[in-house]
Formats: sequence, structure tokens, C-alpha cells
Amino acid sequence: MKLLKVLLPVLIDFGVFWAVVYFNMPNHPMRIGEIGNGNLYSLMAYFSLFWGLLLADGILTQYLIIIPLWNWVKHKGASGRFIAGACIALVCILFAGALSYIIWLPEDGYTPLFSFWWYMTEIQAVYWIVNFVVLYLLDRKRVSNDSEPLEPEVAG
Repeated sequence: MKLLKVLLPVLIDFGVFWAVVYFNMPNHPMRIGEIGNGNLYSLMAYFSLFWGLLLADGILTQYLIIIPLWNWVKHKGASGRFIAGACIALVCILFAGALSYIIWLPEDGYTPLFSFWWYMTEIQAVYWIVNFVVLYLLDRKRVSNDSEPLEPEVAG
């Protein structure tokens, strides 16, 4: 079950991102020269060209960070879940801001910085929401199977 918790959420998330990139590729070819242009297509080109490395990173992150966090959160109350959600949201905002700042060209003004920052935050939020929904569904199925009442044995 642990292997399924590690692989399934990451594969579903990457499948969604792959579909978005794949259906946009005919309109805009993905080339290595597109990376670093500071727009949506540069991000999609990065994903298209380095998906294997990103998938390995996603699986390692899932195994080393998210599964232990999930196991901690599922045994806590609403306050523990809120704290974990707030921390994940803060990490998403900070990483999106850092990546956007690295890509941003100051001569373009602040509008591209903030729009790319917002877009990167949305991508990460969708990734983690899908991830935790899949983990919830996997655990819910396991808990419902474990909690089925057993029929009492008849002494005879």
C-alpha cells in the first residue's frame, strides 16, 4: 500500500500536466531554446524536456516528505490539518515567488512577475490538492475495508 501511496498521486499529477503540455504542443513546439523566456511556454518546454527528472524528484518528495506529513496529519485534528495546509500554501507561495523572480526580466515591469508568480502558485496548489485527494481516497478505501464488521462465529 505504501508503494501505491508514493507512486499513484505523483503519476496522476504528472499525467494531468502531461496532458496540458501535450495538447498545447501542436500550437507551440517545445524546444530547449524556449526555456528561460519567462512565459508559460518556457515552463511547458521545461516540463516537456525534463519530465523524467521532474518525475524522479516528485517520487522522492512524495516518499521522503509528503507520506510522513500525510501520516502525521491524518491522526491530528482540524487544527493540525489547518497548520499543515497553511505551511504547504506558504511553501507554494514562496517557491513560486522565488522561481518567478529568477525568471523575471526587470525591464518588462512588475506585471509579468506577479502574473507568473500567481500562475506558478496555482500550478503548485493544484498539484498538492490532487495529491492529497488521492491519498485521502486511498486511505479511506483502506479504512472502510478494515472497519467492516466481522460475522460472529456460531458455537455449535
